[in-house]
Amino acid sequence: MSNPQGYCRDGHIANCDGSPVRLVPRLTLSSPAKLNIFLEVTGKRPDGFHELETVMLRTHFCDQLTFQQTPSSDITLSLSDATAADMPAGIPLDETNLILRAACALQKLCGTSLGAHIILHKRIPPESGLGGGSSNAATTLIGCRQLWNVDVTDDQLHAIAATLGSDINFLLSGASAAVCRGRGEIIEPIRLARKLYFVALRPRAGNSTAAVFRQTMILGTPRLSTPLADSVAHGFGNLQSLIFNRLTDAASQLNPAMATLLKRIPHLVRRPAFMSGSGSTVYVVASSRLDAQSVADELKDSCRLPVWILECG
Repeated sequence: MSNPQGYCRDGHIANCDGSPVRLVPRLTLSSPAKLNIFLEVTGKRPDGFHELETVMLRTHFCDQLTFQQTPSSDITLSLSDATAADMPAGIPLDETNLILRAACALQKLCGTSLGAHIILHKRIPPESGLGGGSSNAATTLIGCRQLWNVDVTDDQLHAIAATLGSDINFLLSGASAAVCRGRGEIIEPIRLARKLYFVALRPRAGNSTAAVFRQTMILGTPRLSTPLADSVAHGFGNLQSLIFNRLTDAASQLNPAMATLLKRIPHLVRRPAFMSGSGSTVYVVASSRLDAQSVADELKDSCRLPVWILECG
């Protein structure tokens, strides 16, 4: 992030008109989902996590977080009344939630006595491979820094993010796309040659990230992300032939409903299906917004599941 303050409602850095942000008692920020279009596991780390090489895209599919100043130092979290009724069961509101962990880590770092009540309007399903929880944590770091008007650098926010999860640094960076390595904290931004469109859906059951990684085989010669990264940066090549996710086989063994979708979707829409992150979201590539809408309508009618059009760039 080039500006140390935060994002506006539309996801841009600072205010949309370029003016400096200022201390406010309440603000609302978008919290975007990510999509993995390449994911290779290159090794196991001493800390128990895995070394990754992944290409992630920032999408326009978002949760929303509202931050309110409180007179005490307490940090609390609730779901908005508009959150779908089937969401709350998978969303903890205690200290295990990344939102509260991120806010408490920032509060401790800067030593502020200010607190916050955070309201989450949840749209990105948990255990979907779309990074909803990680995005919420990244948005919380940005939002609380602005809410409390504390002097904390981008590098300090990234240091907090790296302790919390693998996707948070990318979502914190504000990049539209990036190659990410290490646990995901080493970020090499990519400028997309054009907007990209995908159509995504997921079975009703989610995937445990930890379980998927435990089941994944690490090969001696990893696949490289360079051909795909070059393709999206320069707008050439067949993107569908370059998309790859090492976790797909393990996730398919753990989630038969997702495995069925991966096999069924190509017959329905005549194009290959892929998995994002550790799943259980699966997706196909669309050539345009119009094509995406047509594919989304067909999948919604055939699969009877929620379907999202993911626009990137």
